[in-house]
Amino acid sequence: MAYEKNPDELGALWLKQGSKGAYMTGTINGMNVFCTPTKSENPKAPAWRVMKSKPKEETVNAGPSLNEPVNDRDIPFAWLMPMLAAMGALLA
Repeated sequence: MAYEKNPDELGALWLKQGSKGAYMTGTINGMNVFCTPTKSENPKAPAWRVMKSKPKEETVNAGPSLNEPVNDRDIPFAWLMPMLAAMGALLA
């Protein structure tokens, strides 16, 4: 039987444990969210705050920048190129 989504369902949250304590992540109405407990002792304060999730910044090592000169060490197998050129010259 295929899964049928409950029309009353807004999303789902998962309880997680981090270095700073418990928090929840998930989606509500298709939006990624995270929830943190409030630290207020006020009985009228909410127990949890729901915030939009911000995408993690990916740190990708893109290699040398465009402003830096490229040398043979920056190109994989660059040491092989002179040998291939010599072999091509011998076979030609």
